[in-house]
Amino acid sequence: MELKDLIKKIEENKLDVNIDLVKKAYDFADKFHKGVNRASGEPFIQHPLNVAYILAELKMDSESIIASLLHDTVEDSEASLEDIEKEFGKEVAGLVDGLTKLKQFKYEKTRDTESIRKLFIATSRDLRVIIIKLIDKLHNMRTLSHLPVDKQKKVSQATLEIYAPLASRMGMFTVKAELEDLAFKVLNPEMYEKLSKKVAQGKERENEIKKLKKILEVKIKERGISAEIIGRPKHIYSLYKKMIEKKRNLDEIYDLIGLRIVTDTVKHCYEILGVIHNEWPPIPGEFNDYVAVPKKNMYQSLHTAVMALNQPVEFQIRTKEMDRIAEEGIAAHWKYKGADILDKKFDKKLSWIREVFRFKKEETTPKEFRDFLKDDFFEDEIYVFTPTSEVIALPKGSTPVDFAYALHSDLGDKCIGAIVNGRIVSLRHELKHGDIIKILTKKEAHPRRDWLWIVRTNKAKAKIKRFFKLKQKPEPSKIIEKKEGEVPTSLFSINGRSRKTRVAKCCNPLPPEPVVAYIIGKQYMIHKEDCESLKDKLKSKKRIATWNKISNLDLILEINCFDRVGILADIINTVSATGTNIIHATSKLMKNEKAQIEIMLRFEDIEHLKEITSRIKRIKSINSIRIIEPKA
Repeated sequence: MELKDLIKKIEENKLDVNIDLVKKAYDFADKFHKGVNRASGEPFIQHPLNVAYILAELKMDSESIIASLLHDTVEDSEASLEDIEKEFGKEVAGLVDGLTKLKQFKYEKTRDTESIRKLFIATSRDLRVIIIKLIDKLHNMRTLSHLPVDKQKKVSQATLEIYAPLASRMGMFTVKAELEDLAFKVLNPEMYEKLSKKVAQGKERENEIKKLKKILEVKIKERGISAEIIGRPKHIYSLYKKMIEKKRNLDEIYDLIGLRIVTDTVKHCYEILGVIHNEWPPIPGEFNDYVAVPKKNMYQSLHTAVMALNQPVEFQIRTKEMDRIAEEGIAAHWKYKGADILDKKFDKKLSWIREVFRFKKEETTPKEFRDFLKDDFFEDEIYVFTPTSEVIALPKGSTPVDFAYALHSDLGDKCIGAIVNGRIVSLRHELKHGDIIKILTKKEAHPRRDWLWIVRTNKAKAKIKRFFKLKQKPEPSKIIEKKEGEVPTSLFSINGRSRKTRVAKCCNPLPPEPVVAYIIGKQYMIHKEDCESLKDKLKSKKRIATWNKISNLDLILEINCFDRVGILADIINTVSATGTNIIHATSKLMKNEKAQIEIMLRFEDIEHLKEITSRIKRIKSINSIRIIEPKA
């Protein structure tokens, strides 16, 4: 590519770009990259020139195109930001500065969270930084074949997990689709080849597609509607994802034949939908209305699939404006009004960026922030409503607790139930697309530890864990005021007094099972009330026993189980998932392929003990759990 190609594209698209500054930026970059070649052997200047060309195709502004030509000069040469600001202005220098910082972003499992934080901090100053970065990544992916195979795989993995989802969030679907296909081709070449052949077979059905178009054109024209019907490009990775998510084989994927209908008004979109459903039977479960309820990334379209000419066909119906946004995303909206980067309407559509900042500013660990991005921010969504018709986006599988925390932390902390579509449901209820939800609260309510097992969003998990962390920190002044004996120092009370005891191995009572004490010498042995071994014991040796209302008490759980690979890890992961710290853990092999594992934990209260033992009992291969009070 040559500079004249870039200038021609700028002129073709009638962009308000300073051509003289573009030439000056090219000369500046060419000077500092002189003698440097890419892995392909071509001069390095080809990379920024291609990035600038793609941005011109997207009809980006003058500063973005100039900054893209300069984006590698500060990092890879002796040029300085001061030089760039002096030659091209403060705005261009700011973009180059943001892009230079993002050069530090390395996709490494141990450091990816902090790198992603930097990514969003840079973006918060100017969204054009992220747009240029995505196009930079796109051109690098197009030329990836010149790198060693292991490097190709590492770059492709980062592209699939970070950059393609980010392009989707920005509404840049053309960029997203190409990034995904290029990465998928490297990571799973065999499946890519199979799907490519299947798509090619679909292209051979041109006569069938023409027949469909002709039928539709006549029917739409009869309604007096103006519309353009075009074939939709088939993206390999999206087909693969659909196969995995819907557990279907290649023959069951509905959009191998797909048509896009672009019309002038929203009213006509729905009329065309009616025409399609009148002509061919719709496939159940394959209709989505993203016009009434747009995605967070501004995407709007009606999706439906029908059986036409003895095969499934997918349609997308949208207006011209929706089509432009679907293809170019944020880049399609780019405009300036004085110091404001985006108009108010557009700014409202970018609420997801503010959502990231809100979560980032809260007291979250790096792992919590990474999980939020991976599981919440980049996950498939459902759209639900508040009683006042506010749309809330949540990951699939979310519960009313997730919904409550998405609205406000206090609402989440105090929720006790929910009304979904006019029906009372439990907090475990899985929300569906289009649900209308009202949260029921109680002033004295507070989060429960078992919520950690039902919530889907990492934002909710972080809030629940934070509640229990704060609860675990006692106030020094309150400890001083407490009298000795006020807080039980033992798990059980005998005849109303807290006593040190032992739990019987014959029945291994767990809370809240009724218990009884039996005296053996000077020792109180705790049994289940209905323990078979007590039938022949002297009644005079029995004493009334009850579970104490403990507070921050250290106890040992003796867990007897079958020895298998991963059993200790399963127990530790189960306990850790509740936010409980493990003080000590040991394991030993027993006879007959059995094992005994002891873990010491600090229990906040009897409900905490009940929850932990209940969860451990559900682990495969667990035989019994016995509670042991540590010796003083």
